Amino acid sequence: MTRTVSITNNKGGTSKTTTALNLGAALKRAGHRVLAIDLDAQCNLTLGAGHMPGNAHAGTFLLGETSFEETLVETESFDLIPSHKTLLSYEYRINTEPDSAFFLKDYLFNKQYDFIVIDCPPSLGALTVNALVASDFYLIPMQGENFAYVGLNEILQLTAKIKKRLNPDLELAGILLSKFDHRTKFAQMVYAKLQQNTNLKLLKSHIRQDVTLMECAAFGKNIFAYAPESRGAKDFDALCQEILAL
Repeated sequence: MTRTVSITNNKGGTSKTTTALNLGAALKRAGHRVLAIDLDAQCNLTLGAGHMPGNAHAGTFLLGETSFEETLVETESFDLIPSHKTLLSYEYRINTEPDSAFFLKDYLFNKQYDFIVIDCPPSLGALTVNALVASDFYLIPMQGENFAYVGLNEILQLTAKIKKRLNPDLELAGILLSKFDHRTKFAQMVYAKLQQNTNLKLLKSHIRQDVTLMECAAFGKNIFAYAPESRGAKDFDALCQEILAL
């Protein structure tokens, strides 16, 4: 049975793409068939997987202009539905279509993967809604820094509405603390506040600050191909095991 996980946070710079790239690669490394979908017009997941954007991408796929097979790209890290810098114009068109929230779910029906990992844009628009309607779980990367809570309530309110109206199976996989340094007082305060919120689920895995996580994506590689003995590789392997246990 396919399990679909959306990586979402409407605040930029929270390590969504780093998480999607390396969680997807970790799941494949664990022997699973993995599809990743880049729904962010910045194309960072696409580039991080070593693929240059082309004419077939998530926007053309969602509007039925290209088939799944025509859009799919095989990369070292996983199979990929890539993004394109024009994706926002496609989002506008998707938003005007009836039942547009179900486009991605319908197109992914009966695809032969163990896991589908979706990198959502830093917004709560039509593409993020499509991802969440198609997902079993959503994961929220969050940093222990100023403005870490920006948008968190909006995400939780949106997912609650989607669960009630569009996808009753949607569940929070957890809050993933990323680039987190427990040595700072502010990070300790953020962590304590998160623990006090009974509506939130904190993942046990934390992604520590590690320069190799930035470097690997710049070279179009996942952390396991670029620096398999690094802290980043160990942290994402731990996250993979936690996701497998869901």
